[in-house]
Amino acid sequence: MPLVWLVLLAAPSDYAAVKSDLAALRERTRVQVAQAATPSTKAAALATARAELIAAFDTRLFPAWAGTRWDFYGTTEVPREGKIACGYYVSTLLRDAGFKVERVKLAQQASEWIVRTLAEDADTLRFRHAELPTLLQQVRTRLGEGLFVVGMDYHVAFLRLDSKGAQLCHSAVFEPKSAVCEDAATSPGFASSYHVVGKLFADAQLQGWVEGQRFPVRR
Repeated sequence: MPLVWLVLLAAPSDYAAVKSDLAALRERTRVQVAQAATPSTKAAALATARAELIAAFDTRLFPAWAGTRWDFYGTTEVPREGKIACGYYVSTLLRDAGFKVERVKLAQQASEWIVRTLAEDADTLRFRHAELPTLLQQVRTRLGEGLFVVGMDYHVAFLRLDSKGAQLCHSAVFEPKSAVCEDAATSPGFASSYHVVGKLFADAQLQGWVEGQRFPVRR
């Protein structure tokens, strides 16, 4: 576990401040997009927001939730208090990042519908009976690095690909039976006969985030 995670686990930051800072990022981006004089300027503002959002997941949202206990019926909205199921983990973190998702309804969907709601069709890949290293390489080659949502036979999670490797961030039904970010290639939670992987934070999704649009469950 990275040192920053150990520090946060020992003395958790104010989660309300995390959400407030992300709301400020959204408002700042809204102003920049509205004032953009050219498409390239608008694209640059969205690209900056995308990088800051992913950094917030890496350094604040995922660490804040680390250690929250898993339960099939878990619905807590407070990190490390109560328990949380895998679908609620995904929908709650996105809700707290400022995306107007249907937290309860989305969390209760089959993983395929969760991914379809959150990612563009063009940014979604599907795999059957794939070896995990091959799957991860295919995702990296075809969609690049970034933050993804991945649906499996009986599970849903975030997948983080960067220059350091691949991490599966999820509320794990297997040990440690809690919210965790772990090596995706060796995570028991990533094993599945079917995977659907969608890249988060495409320009259209970020535009909806900026404008406060709702993201209804898509089927």
